[in-house]
Amino acid sequence: MQQSAATSLMSSSTDSAVTIEKHPHKAATGGGLTEPKMPHLQTALRARTPKIKSTEELEKEELEKIPKFKARPINKRIFSSRGDLGIFRNSKRQATTPLEFHFATEERCYHSPPPLDLLEKLSLNSEPHQDAGCRPTVPKPFHLLTEERGAEKEIKFMLELQEQKRKEEEARIPKANPLPYTIEYPVIPQKPEPKECTKPEPFQLESLIRHEEELQRMMEERARAEKEEAEKRKFRAQPNMSNVPVHIPQVPRMPLTEVQEFSFHADARAAERLEFDKKILEKQNLYMKLKEEYEAAKKVEEEKAIKTMRKEMIPHARPLPSFNKPFVPERSSKELTEPKSPKFCLPHRRDTTSYQY
Repeated sequence: MQQSAATSLMSSSTDSAVTIEKHPHKAATGGGLTEPKMPHLQTALRARTPKIKSTEELEKEELEKIPKFKARPINKRIFSSRGDLGIFRNSKRQATTPLEFHFATEERCYHSPPPLDLLEKLSLNSEPHQDAGCRPTVPKPFHLLTEERGAEKEIKFMLELQEQKRKEEEARIPKANPLPYTIEYPVIPQKPEPKECTKPEPFQLESLIRHEEELQRMMEERARAEKEEAEKRKFRAQPNMSNVPVHIPQVPRMPLTEVQEFSFHADARAAERLEFDKKILEKQNLYMKLKEEYEAAKKVEEEKAIKTMRKEMIPHARPLPSFNKPFVPERSSKELTEPKSPKFCLPHRRDTTSYQY
């Protein structure tokens, strides 16, 4: 509000200055000029003045709230260190020495004998010989968690069946109800006192009251309608009109209607449409003729341009590549590959063992 008042005061002062420049005689006399006055607003009397901070003031406050940065002094021992202080110095790693894979299948597999041993076995004097190094594979039963859970489920199911069977057998045993306590000493209840008979009273419904009011209104309307009809049935004679002269209509003396031929507006529109179609056809023919002439001239110009281009065109060979800077391969800066042992356990098999039945 204070800003708007200040702007209005400035605008009024500028207007007054303009009027003084245009009309100096009015300013000398002092007549006709408006003297600006500061408006007395009620908002100035409030305890808290309505003031909105600008963006510059808000930015200054935020900058003042930010803590000031203060750098720490540098440690001079960093310059004389060998990677212990300051920036970390990475030591060069040794090259990876590959090792041969050692599989257990090489110990289990049966090595094929040389062909000389096979010929000895086929001879007549050969004796049965067993290789002490090869052992027959002995199968072992699998130990699955599902079998243990299945056995536990079966035991639990058998216990539930036994419990249910026991409850059914107990339910089949008949149980007699106990004797009442009034058999040896019967108790005769007292006879209640007689009560008065209930007197029916009519219901006081609002619908019945409305019904009676509606019936009364309908009876009044019917009586009024009958009274009006009775008054209408009464005979009333019209007054005598013997003194009033009789009106004799005069025959009009107008000429008879002359019959003329019909003139339809569709005939005139048809003639105008025929002329319009002729003009359109002429324009289309002229457009097609101009188009053919333009295409023919364009084709001739293109042929001339091609002929001149073939005459003026000089073939240029490609320049030879420069071999001053030959390609020199550089050593890669990537880290060496770290070998990892293979994992033969598949994830879906590991997940199936955690299911509960």
